[in-house]
Amino acid sequence: MKHRNYIRYYRVFKDDTTVTEISINNFLRIRLTPKNNNYPEFQLSAHGHLYYGYISKAKAMEMAKAGVFQHISLLLALGNEGKQGLLQYRFNHFQDLTVNLVDANIKNIDLEKLGTNVLINPTHDFNN
Repeated sequence: MKHRNYIRYYRVFKDDTTVTEISINNFLRIRLTPKNNNYPEFQLSAHGHLYYGYISKAKAMEMAKAGVFQHISLLLALGNEGKQGLLQYRFNHFQDLTVNLVDANIKNIDLEKLGTNVLINPTHDFNN
C-alpha cells in the first residue's frame, strides 16, 4: 500500500462549530477558462465567510468552542430579540455542542496524537 504524506490544517468558520480537515498538498487540477479571451477571473472563498486555520485539530476544536461561546453571548445580549436565533443555533449545532466539542473529546484528540492508550471517558463519574 502506498503511503502518502499530506500536510493538513483544520478550518473553522466564524460562528460555526464544524472543524474541517483541509489537505494542503493534495492538489487537484483545475481548469481555468478565460473570460472574453482575456485573463482568467479569480474569486476568493465562494461562500464569503471568514474562517480561521489551525495546524492542530485539538486547537481548532478549542477555538471553535470559544467561537461558539462568543456567538451565544452575542445572542444572549440581544435579549428576547435573540431568543429565536439562539434556539435555532442550538438546534443546528446540537451534535457539536453536546458531543464533539466537549473538553474530554478535545483532550482525547491530543492523547491520540501523542500515541497514549489512555482515553478519557466523558460520561465516567470520577467521584465514585
